[in-house]
Amino acid sequence: MTITKVRQRIGASLAVIALSILSAPGMRAQCSAHVRNAGALAPEVRSLQEPADLDQEGSSEQAGSSEALDQEKNDSSDVTVLGMWKNIYFSGGVANDVGFRQFNAGGTELLNDTGIPGTGNNFCVGAWKRVGARRYELVHTFFVFDGTKPIAIAIEQSNITVSRDGNRFRGNWTQDNYDFSGNIVPGFHSQGRVTGERFAPGQFPFPFPF
Repeated sequence: MTITKVRQRIGASLAVIALSILSAPGMRAQCSAHVRNAGALAPEVRSLQEPADLDQEGSSEQAGSSEALDQEKNDSSDVTVLGMWKNIYFSGGVANDVGFRQFNAGGTELLNDTGIPGTGNNFCVGAWKRVGARRYELVHTFFVFDGTKPIAIAIEQSNITVSRDGNRFRGNWTQDNYDFSGNIVPGFHSQGRVTGERFAPGQFPFPFPF
């Protein structure tokens, strides 16, 4: 009887997690300790559309293409992802998260972001590694909250390519959520594109608007 009750409670808890997360489908979960109601972002931010291309490098930049592999063999540039970036996530071609991202020399990453509509100022962390010429992989994690209570862990993975001039990046991201036993929360999966534009000392104005 006791075992049955425990199983029922665990099942109910997982159902609550799934329902809480699924209440906002298509939205990238936020990185904050608790979500603060900051109201909607400015219309020009909410209406951002995913750019078709960041530059003239075209589809040959895609990781794994034969042209990209040939370029890697001959690319001896010192272009790097290190530094600070304006960061925009897109899902379904529409912006759903904007922020400022730092890639650090030790292989760690920090993101200060807000969702669309605005949900306050949030921080989350990750780790990155170089996988090719100007190509990087990133894993990024944060808690998913129901009010002030953590209910799941989000794990995001990204693959990005830095432009040849070193001032922009673009790539793909996916996100899945897990309960505290390491089981994936069913019915929730997000993915899309991510873009970045570099901040640098002496560069002003910064790359605004979003």
